[in-house]
Amino acid sequence: MTTTHSYRGIAWIDLESPDDGEIAGLVRRYGLHPLVGEELKSSSSLAKIDFYKDYILVVLTLPVRVRKGDTYSVVDREIDFVVGKTFLLTSRFDTIEQIEYFAKVFEANSILGKDEQLEHAGHMFYYMIKRLYAGMNEDLENIRDTLLITEAKIFNGDEKNMVKVLSNISRELIDFRQTSRIHREIWDGLIESSHNNPLGAEFLPYARDMRDEFNRVHELVGNCRELLSDLRETNDSLLNTKQNEIIKTLTLIACIFYPPTFIAALFTIPALSVPIINTMQGWNIVLLAMVVCSSSMWWWFKKKRWI
Repeated sequence: MTTTHSYRGIAWIDLESPDDGEIAGLVRRYGLHPLVGEELKSSSSLAKIDFYKDYILVVLTLPVRVRKGDTYSVVDREIDFVVGKTFLLTSRFDTIEQIEYFAKVFEANSILGKDEQLEHAGHMFYYMIKRLYAGMNEDLENIRDTLLITEAKIFNGDEKNMVKVLSNISRELIDFRQTSRIHREIWDGLIESSHNNPLGAEFLPYARDMRDEFNRVHELVGNCRELLSDLRETNDSLLNTKQNEIIKTLTLIACIFYPPTFIAALFTIPALSVPIINTMQGWNIVLLAMVVCSSSMWWWFKKKRWI
């Protein structure tokens, strides 16, 4: 499906799951290299930037947080950009919420504010990248909020259930970092070639700002991972402490009841002459011995502050 947007003489053609005919028409219309056409109609999942005489090709893989049942997961969404002076082509095979939002704002002619001007398609590309990174920031803020909620639950005694929650969040952050890590190389390449790329040297501040946007995302990922590490360490410590207390309690109970068990076993030995048992108060004496031994064990543990 092809959607065309125009603004001040600049065209944005958005392709969603394009077919060969749509790609071939755009290749002829804008004089694109055949390899660019092949890139637009396939999903390589390999982020990169290539420079041509009149345009640049940027392939980005975006980490997108999606809900699956009761949990979230991070999936890869690839989007290809072909950026010229008067046109911007985007090609994707999945719905990307931030692109849909950008299209609505673009149609309302309010993307640049009241005083800014759109001089060429590179500026449109810049604002689109900022919108994509804003979406990534929102996802990371949601992950951070989940970590703060998890922190409260950890200290409310729900350590066992939080093990799975922390593991899921760890998986999300790993996927997030792995998918977006190559973005820095792309923006560094754009900055280094700013004096001889089709967008001109005046695009250098915009390229630097896109790299700064990525750096903010990267820093937020690092902050979330640091918080996750601290929470996991705290949760493990509390969980181990609780398990140790349970084992300690069970051990003390076993120790308290061990003397009565031993006494009972001792006086039930099938011997010919068992002392005390055959006397009038034999049963009461054995019972008293059991109580005294158990009470003595309990008093000793109490004195040692083990219970």
